[in-house]
Amino acid sequence: MYSISSLFEKFPVVSHSRMVNRGFGVWMVWADTLEDSIVRSMRDFGGMLMSEEHNQAYWFFFSDDVFRVVSRLEIWARLNPMPVYIQVMPATLLVDYNLNLSLKVDGEFTNQETALPTEFEILIHPKLSDSVKAIAGLNLEDTRTPTGISKSGWQVLVPDQGLGYDSLQNWYFILIPVGNPSDKEFIKGWRSFFSEVQVMLQKLGVQYITSDVKVIMPIASLSLLRTFLRELLMLINRVRNNEQTEEVSYWPSVMALVPQMNMSFNDEVIRKVNLDWDKLTPDCPHLRYRDAFLLGSDFAVNEVRFGSEQENVDGWCHVSLRQGVHDTSSAAISVTISRRVSVGEMDDCFYCGMKNHHPSECPSRTLQGLDPVVWKQLAAIESEKFNEGFQNIDLQMQGKENVVEEFSRLLHQGKGYEGIITRSLFAINAISQLRTLYLVWRSRGKDWPLGIKDQGPEEGELIWSAFEAMQNGARSEAETLIKNAMIRFSRSFQPRSLMAFYELEGGDLEQAYFYWQEAERLCYSPLQQGYFVYLQGRMQEVMGEFGEASDIYKRAQNMCPEWLEPQYRRAVCMVKMGFAEQAISTFQNIIEKDPHYFNRIAIDPELDRGRLTVLQEMGELWEIAEAEAKEVASGMDTLSADIAQWFEEGHEFADEAARFMDRMNKLAKIKNYVAFRQLTSGIARLTEEIEKRVEYEIKVINKKLEIYREELLDVQREASWFPFPKLLTEFNGDFNYCADKIYWIKTQQLNVAETFRKTQRYLDRIDDRLRKLRKRLVTLRVIRDSTLFIMLLGRSFIWLEVVFLGLALLCIPMLIYYSNNFQSNFIVDMIIRQKWEFQKGLILILSILALAIAAFRAAVVFEKKKRELFLIDDGKDDD
Repeated sequence: MYSISSLFEKFPVVSHSRMVNRGFGVWMVWADTLEDSIVRSMRDFGGMLMSEEHNQAYWFFFSDDVFRVVSRLEIWARLNPMPVYIQVMPATLLVDYNLNLSLKVDGEFTNQETALPTEFEILIHPKLSDSVKAIAGLNLEDTRTPTGISKSGWQVLVPDQGLGYDSLQNWYFILIPVGNPSDKEFIKGWRSFFSEVQVMLQKLGVQYITSDVKVIMPIASLSLLRTFLRELLMLINRVRNNEQTEEVSYWPSVMALVPQMNMSFNDEVIRKVNLDWDKLTPDCPHLRYRDAFLLGSDFAVNEVRFGSEQENVDGWCHVSLRQGVHDTSSAAISVTISRRVSVGEMDDCFYCGMKNHHPSECPSRTLQGLDPVVWKQLAAIESEKFNEGFQNIDLQMQGKENVVEEFSRLLHQGKGYEGIITRSLFAINAISQLRTLYLVWRSRGKDWPLGIKDQGPEEGELIWSAFEAMQNGARSEAETLIKNAMIRFSRSFQPRSLMAFYELEGGDLEQAYFYWQEAERLCYSPLQQGYFVYLQGRMQEVMGEFGEASDIYKRAQNMCPEWLEPQYRRAVCMVKMGFAEQAISTFQNIIEKDPHYFNRIAIDPELDRGRLTVLQEMGELWEIAEAEAKEVASGMDTLSADIAQWFEEGHEFADEAARFMDRMNKLAKIKNYVAFRQLTSGIARLTEEIEKRVEYEIKVINKKLEIYREELLDVQREASWFPFPKLLTEFNGDFNYCADKIYWIKTQQLNVAETFRKTQRYLDRIDDRLRKLRKRLVTLRVIRDSTLFIMLLGRSFIWLEVVFLGLALLCIPMLIYYSNNFQSNFIVDMIIRQKWEFQKGLILILSILALAIAAFRAAVVFEKKKRELFLIDDGKDDD
């Protein structure tokens, strides 16, 4: 027995349905092998294979073509018997926010079982009888309900064998080139490209008519549609990538598939189609969801963002070839913008680009300052979470009437991915918002983007009060204050620039544009002038004058060459004009300078017309960055080991590098383009820093060696005068250690990690021992200097003592000799009588005098003698 429940178990669970459509479910069970012709027939009549197992499958059909195809199979089985059991029942198709398909059926069908069939049999649920009878030639007959089948009164389909039961599915495919038909480049490019399209149409046997430069082609079957779209997309891809053997110019075109609905094959078809061709994404076939889902696995279904909310299978989408169908392009980055963000009935908001509110209601009006943290937060989450953030925005706003209030709540209080996405969305056009005007007024810088960071104080009161009133929504008060400021400060750009925003929010775009021109004329720095030129470009952009806006943005770029915002807006204007392919190079240049623009492009709702083309090209950047990041990440452990080999634990650079590697390890776990680029550049920068640091450390080592060598020579010179060398055993050991290590380091290659690290250890030890030697040298110097002083003192004292003793010995004889020639004197007599006592006293006095003179002389000549001795020891001449 085969159970239908096992097929239903394979359907994805859809917790929140985005689109719901009633249709027809087909349970098919077969014996032996199912013929390929049956599968092809089911697909060609619009069947989608939802689930399949061995000998059973479940299909879904949007239209009553299901009865036509099973009737054809019934007629065929009469001529070629085949054991196939088919059961047609009501079913509901569920589509979630990721465009995943699932089914819902009544409970009576979920527990059915059947044995392998022995003949061809078709059972129709009685609820579908009206749909069957509406088709000519089809009848129903009652039958006994087989065992295991729900008791619903099933009926047998009996088709008239004389009818053909062809599918009613047919379409017109419309191709319209983008641009001005009178332009020379247009004529050359379109003719060249369409010549290739004509070759393809001839090969497929597809007819076409042209109206001006518009091409209309009838598509009569689903199989032809699949082949035609595949060949067309591959042709566009080849031409765009210059893969033709002959040089063929590329020219973008918008295209759409519309149901024929009894419309005649003429140029009136285009007029009858309710589509805004200027908003279609070039080179992407647009068609209804119900048709796109039938194309099969070779095609990817992509959302579009124009018109009102189209939450049904008759809404518009566009398709592209999945990766692997052709090998000429990278997979597109998949980011699905929330419908609440991109869909609306109003014009683009000047401040944020959304279509669901006027500028005067924009949540961005309450924001303060340019916050770069927003983009850092977006770069810190995986790109896959962008979709989750957008889905959460849709889910949280379901059933909410006031969209602006909900966006304000998410902007200021959002905590999850939806909060990060919302803040990033309102940061995309931050330059166009009121918060930037406030910064420009206070800016002292001369150029974008760095000049805006140089902020001065608020000067004056009137204009700031007007700005506050404007921001708070008090329009009458703001108008009065602005006009008073314009009268009082007739040569100031500030009141006129604010008046422009006042007129903008009032809906007078032409007057706002005029005031920004006036503000530009009164400015005095490139930063201010470039800012107001930028605002003029933004005004032209939201008015739909994309060519004029692009020229104005280019003028702003020339004023501030380093400012990326005008370059980005120019590329966005090119996408809006339908020339997404030509904008790719500009986007790539911007991303190269600032990787955060990659994430910005991925979530920008204003790029919807060329989103698929842009994201496909960005897919190549993603693959390159991801491959480089993986290669870098694989070598991070080796790099950490290298750092540990070069630098000791606790080294200043090693600690800093360890903290940096921790940040890089966190980045390596994030699948985000910015994280890839930061990881790659960060590791490259660290590697370069390691090389520079090693080179610097080697220079420091060599310098230290010279210093240590000089210190050792000083130590050796001063220690050599120490009079007791046998007491210097420990001192000499430290000295010899330092000398040996310095010699070892001098003879090694320091650019080897092991040697470099060992050298660092030796240098620390040498420094410690030199410190000990210097401390001990203080004591040695005291002993040495004391010894030298005593020697100088002793030498002077001995010579003086000899001289004074000689004088003392001659003193008494000379006194006796000369006393005979002079008159007797009391003192002389007394000296003669006590000549020995007098002579001993004289000797003592002269000895003391000799010692004093010797000490004085030694003190005077000590420093000189010490310097002479050291100079003699160093072999230096005292000039």
